[in-house]
Amino acid sequence: MSITSDGDLDNVATGTERAVLRVLSDGRRRTVAEVCAELATARSSVVHALNRLRAAGVVVEGPTQRTTRGRPARAWSLAASPGLLAVVVAAAHGFLAGVVRPDGEILAAVHGTADCTAPGTALELLDRALTRAAVTSRDIALAVLGLPGPSMFARTPGPPSFAASHLRRFREWDGRPAADVLGEHLARPVFCENDANLAALGEAVYGDAAGAATMLHVSLTHGTGAGVVIGGRLHRGGSRLAGEIGHLHVDDGGQLCECGARGCFWQTTSIPALLSELAVAHGRTFTVRDLDAAAASGELEIVRALRGFGRSLGRRVADFVVFLDPEAIVVDPSLGAASDVIAAGIREAVHQYTPPMMAASVRISSGSLGTTAHLKGAAALVRTENLLDVAGSGPTGVPGGPGVRRPVRVPPTADAR
Repeated sequence: MSITSDGDLDNVATGTERAVLRVLSDGRRRTVAEVCAELATARSSVVHALNRLRAAGVVVEGPTQRTTRGRPARAWSLAASPGLLAVVVAAAHGFLAGVVRPDGEILAAVHGTADCTAPGTALELLDRALTRAAVTSRDIALAVLGLPGPSMFARTPGPPSFAASHLRRFREWDGRPAADVLGEHLARPVFCENDANLAALGEAVYGDAAGAATMLHVSLTHGTGAGVVIGGRLHRGGSRLAGEIGHLHVDDGGQLCECGARGCFWQTTSIPALLSELAVAHGRTFTVRDLDAAAASGELEIVRALRGFGRSLGRRVADFVVFLDPEAIVVDPSLGAASDVIAAGIREAVHQYTPPMMAASVRISSGSLGTTAHLKGAAALVRTENLLDVAGSGPTGVPGGPGVRRPVRVPPTADAR
């Protein structure tokens, strides 16, 4: 299975054929009507594209299971399995490793809380996930690595922009690029994406916000950030840091931030900061589990603090609503019941600080996928960015970096049925 970076589709295939391949790249079988519905394309164009791809040996056709009387519908799928995805997320809270099908089905997921800069832990968790899924690295087509900081998906040649920043501790494992370490372990290409972006894409494609034209996913547990999804795809921005609401400026005299600026929003409005404030006010240590339990039991003091936190965050989110007019805002659900209270506070602020028409049109809720959002987001990334070579050109043998897609060769003409 060959891999491609963004935009390396073969020029011989038509736009409709490339679109059809993207739809089928998750390995599911679909009827012509289902493909037409996903692409919003005329049936004649889809049928013509499928016939050409079938003649090229890229897709195959077969009957669906009969559900009604009469002739069964025909279903289309890739001629070869697209393979599985290995996913590793390394952030401030530790590691998450998993094995995922291209259609988003999770075969295994393993969590770890050890030092997220130690490669041995990450590779051990990934091996455990492979074992739990009853597969080997030979069954893996590619790996997706989620890391804090700028997205490296569209990385350009030359040293990374964060080479001298605090982000190096996440991006380097034992002094080497994390992607190289993971790629050599699997002998498969590795694509890097911001960890919050993966969660955002997972919720946007597979969660309750699926179908929203524009969506903001707010991450909370370790810092305050966000991912932006527009038209079902990630919006990364020019510096690949779009959505970093935690680095909005709020205080000229504030503390110097690790990013190099001063008085960033997350320093005073983040879950770690809230836990510290609660510990001082109540004379005891507070954890994320404590917040969840207090919110679930309706402990008034904690609920009030969480709602106030949500309103402070919502005041910043309201600016985003005015600028982009999103259909949905999804709050990181990792805090359990506390996430619901924070989402309510955000909703109050958005209704207070945005035009009524905009406030009425945006849905604000906590996420529906929980800790699986990152894993499902990796599957969505592979599909939306067309990372799998569904033509089945064979492995590239270039661990740790994107491979080269073999062209999809199609006949010059084919009869549409």
